[in-house]
Amino acid sequence: MKILLLSILQSLFALLGQKTMTTDFSITVQQHASQPVTYTGKLEMHGEQFQLEAFGTVASFDGTTLYMYNEDANELTLSSPTRDELYQANPLLFAQAMAEACEITEQTSNNVTTITFEPKERVAIDKITMKVKYLPKTGEYQPTLITLKEGLQTTTVHFRNLRYSDELREYVLKPNGAYINDVR
Repeated sequence: MKILLLSILQSLFALLGQKTMTTDFSITVQQHASQPVTYTGKLEMHGEQFQLEAFGTVASFDGTTLYMYNEDANELTLSSPTRDELYQANPLLFAQAMAEACEITEQTSNNVTTITFEPKERVAIDKITMKVKYLPKTGEYQPTLITLKEGLQTTTVHFRNLRYSDELREYVLKPNGAYINDVR
């Protein structure tokens, strides 16, 4: 099934390069014996460009510059992010990168494919699981869940109200009156 799996991932990532995806999400972090903590947010992306709203911050990447706006401080930080910094900000870019560094298996049931990424070499991440739903009417794949297991911590991202559009926009933040911290 490796050929089908690569086709599913390639189709999903190709779709993200052609259309703009918008979704609400929740992130739940669970340490071994502690109570889980859940955060909510919104993600919009087109290719590698994205805007992420979560944790009281808006992060936007236009392909070159990462804009981080903290509304409480009214501060906008501009930086030239590393690849790793982009992966930390965008779970789908992270999954795309992990596909190259992992052994991948899949299981499909009722138009939902569970894709498991297990690193080929020993790293902090033990396993990543991604659920992708196939929509027969449109021929599109939609990510619905990503779970990241790191030692005693499990982080789960649930995607809700996911939709694709042909709308393109500029991923640049320009808040009025904000203090600008340019570290590029």
